Amino acid sequence: MLEQLPFTAVTLHGPTADIGDLSERVLRLINDRLANTELGRTIAPSALLPMLDGAITTGGLGVERAWETFETAVAPHTLALDGPRYLAFIPMSPAAAAIWMDAVVGATSFSAESWMEAAGAVAAENQALDYLRELAGMPTGAGGAFCSGGSIGNLSAIAVGRDVAGGRRLVAVADTAHASVDNSLRLLGMEALVVPTGGDGRFAGEALSAALDASGRATELAVVVASAGSTNAGIVDDLRGLADVAHAHHAWLHVDGAYGGAALLLDERRALFDGLGEADSYIVDPHKWMFCTAGTCAVLYRQPHLAALTHRQHGPYIEVLHGADPSDEWNPSDYAFQLTRRPSGLPFWFTLLVHGTDALAEAVRAAITTTSYAVQQLESTPGIEVVLQPQLTVVLFRKAGWNQARWQAWSRDLLDREVAFVAPTRWKGQTIGRLVFLHPLTTTDIVDEVIATLR
Repeated sequence: MLEQLPFTAVTLHGPTADIGDLSERVLRLINDRLANTELGRTIAPSALLPMLDGAITTGGLGVERAWETFETAVAPHTLALDGPRYLAFIPMSPAAAAIWMDAVVGATSFSAESWMEAAGAVAAENQALDYLRELAGMPTGAGGAFCSGGSIGNLSAIAVGRDVAGGRRLVAVADTAHASVDNSLRLLGMEALVVPTGGDGRFAGEALSAALDASGRATELAVVVASAGSTNAGIVDDLRGLADVAHAHHAWLHVDGAYGGAALLLDERRALFDGLGEADSYIVDPHKWMFCTAGTCAVLYRQPHLAALTHRQHGPYIEVLHGADPSDEWNPSDYAFQLTRRPSGLPFWFTLLVHGTDALAEAVRAAITTTSYAVQQLESTPGIEVVLQPQLTVVLFRKAGWNQARWQAWSRDLLDREVAFVAPTRWKGQTIGRLVFLHPLTTTDIVDEVIATLR
């Protein structure tokens, strides 16, 4: 029993919290969502914002009215990134086990920036990180931390590369690099040397060497950023060739595998990633194609102590986190741009424990199979040209006579009718169609339904 407080108890915490049947409502929503994820839709601000007018009050709405506001204004007007009909950008498809463990992580409020505060959570996350390290072929002793997403992962890793490089500030990137890389360079005060890719979109070692020679700035090279599955086209760069050139110039090699790194689970795709094990840093997002919940990026370093030199924070009240013997501790906050953090790797770790790695591989393979089917259907559709044969699960295609406005109209129509969420992209200066397959429950019927609208 709680002792009587010397003031009127608040209604926010503990067994007396005034939340009515909220737990039952949340449990029902999660179970319903796991059973059937609708695509959802978006509406204009003029229609949505009035639904929220007056929602925040001095006295509160109470559980029933507050939940009604959430159910009518928020939930139905937020697209299901984790649904089988979300075929744009890079979707998610979290496993049921990951969703439930994510709920546990939220409920327990583990503060997992340090071993001192959350040894159990950190040790479990490190076990998952070591599995990802082994998949990537990085050496024993490589390690890092989970952070909130690929943008923070790229920023954190490139920052370490900058510091290792001393005064050098030139970063070689492909014209296909993720937008977060450009943003990271701007924030870090670094300069991009943009290397054009050929028709296959692949960043190659030969192209990097040629660009460095043409620039006359090879001695300024600090970092090379490669992709293990580009976001726009799903292309794995020439990792072996880029590693050779980077290290010949004493530059840091960072590999962005946020999306594509999951394909390392498949023996039949591992050859695409030859050279990945030579990276100085590497990221992969389990929340993309490894069936984890949102906000989960693993950043790994070949030599983690170098990352700690960049990212370890110091201050009077946090020095206690740093023991006398660094080998006895592992503080995730030392390895990425963060201090307070939730153990976002626990849902991934728990899914591995529940289902095993073979189950994850089969789920990854399902998306490869769906992609192959979609390519076959597109190639048999008059007026459609598949731009590249997919290495992973992104399909780029043209349709004769369609311009940017027509592609955007197609996208809007499919979303308005809740058939699918698709989004066009640009490739070599031209607006084209793009489909991405990650969800194991994206059926061939859904593929047929989408492609039928192109005929």
